[in-house]
Amino acid sequence: IMILHSYSKDYIWTRGVNVGLERVLADQSWINVRFYYMETKKKLNESYLRRTGIAARRAIDSIKPDVLIAIDDNAQKLAAKYYINDPKIKIVFAGINGSIKPYGYIEAKNVTGILERKPVKAIEEIISLIGSEKYSKGNLRVKFLSDSSSSANMDAKYLASKDWSPIIFQGHVALNTFEEWKTSVRSLSGKTDFLLVGAYRKLYRDENARKKHKDFISSKEVGAWTEANSPVPVIGMNVFNTNDGIMISVGVSPYEQGEVAGNMAIDIIKNGVKPKDIPIKVSEQYLVSMSSLALKKHNIDVPTIIEAFAKATNNYFK
Repeated sequence: IMILHSYSKDYIWTRGVNVGLERVLADQSWINVRFYYMETKKKLNESYLRRTGIAARRAIDSIKPDVLIAIDDNAQKLAAKYYINDPKIKIVFAGINGSIKPYGYIEAKNVTGILERKPVKAIEEIISLIGSEKYSKGNLRVKFLSDSSSSANMDAKYLASKDWSPIIFQGHVALNTFEEWKTSVRSLSGKTDFLLVGAYRKLYRDENARKKHKDFISSKEVGAWTEANSPVPVIGMNVFNTNDGIMISVGVSPYEQGEVAGNMAIDIIKNGVKPKDIPIKVSEQYLVSMSSLALKKHNIDVPTIIEAFAKATNNYFK
């Protein structure tokens, strides 16, 4: 099995997916597992992405895996899709935010996997749980801000397609620079009740940096500033947003992505199941993370059972 990650090994999402994979593959000593990290999270340069894709495909050709587990969209776009219907390689994907159609997976005979979809219902429940009349006289309102990455835009389309009632989803604003982000966050007073965030790792420091396609602001700086300056409570859509300073986050479980992908790979290798006969799954599990200091700032009390859940999964920050 070759595990092809879109991002680097020190990225918190990637580490979580690897934990899930380890849970499934650790006892399979008869399987040779190889990892490859494409490190594309903060790389927008087309030349870099093209070279990275070529290097990844060369690695695949060299390793010749029976199963290629491709994690997140760049792994599909830059490498895995080139092996559609290859008689020697089976593909299991995970972490795809949008449609699998652009990768040619819909009609492919050698592909299956698990999709990553934001847990809208769980986010709604958290908002309803901690919302009160002091935030709104009517239905609670929520606004989504993000960077301009393709994954953020795919998330936005998915969120817009869901029924949020009785919460009012006020749409999405994609931003390019940290300065634009600051302006947008400050403008929310009186216009919404909650700020929804997820992807902000591709915000340029300023307009000059954007023109040069370099110098992204650190996620911790964005998260800390947002939590300190937002006029409304902030909800993250990735559990690691809270590690950046965001008050509370509800996100897809990276462990589930890894576990499901790993089990699919074993079914293919050990049991001879054809990928086309393994139904594509949609993420069902989620994690909750929280910052006690940020919650206290907004005078928000979270039920003990949710706090216990966050602590049990090591996602509780003081």
